[in-house]
Amino acid sequence: MDANSARQCVLTFLEGFYAGDAACVEQCCDDGFVSLTYAPVEIFPHLGLKQGKAWIAEAIRIQQERYSHRSYSVRFIVVEGLRVATLSDVSLTKRSDQRVVKFAIGEFFTLSNGRILEHRAFFDSLDLLQQLLGRDLTEAFASSVKLTMTARD
Repeated sequence: MDANSARQCVLTFLEGFYAGDAACVEQCCDDGFVSLTYAPVEIFPHLGLKQGKAWIAEAIRIQQERYSHRSYSVRFIVVEGLRVATLSDVSLTKRSDQRVVKFAIGEFFTLSNGRILEHRAFFDSLDLLQQLLGRDLTEAFASSVKLTMTARD
């Protein structure tokens, strides 16, 4: 697989995901597909470590259930052999109150036999949570961390 094919596979994966086309996304993935999104699963239970293609349709369903509009823009993409990294800007419109949340997401893909074998992703989960709730959590969080860091036994 050459760099152009790897790049196109990842771009097709992203396009299919945000378009809500689970069948398209699954076609981009190997049967041994593994996805790991670094986020607190207590807050985002549909993220974390997922194995197999079944999570793809479920993740799309959950997002479509929660958000009336989903879009993304790839800020940059880097391809090195069978590894591809992207940084994308994502915009989601909440169904419940029409609030638009925006965040950047970094994604790393490893391909094998022309398909995505491994997907890893991360985003600023505190920022996204604050946007979803519509309130600033930084001060309360920072003061509790400060107390924890200065407490002595």
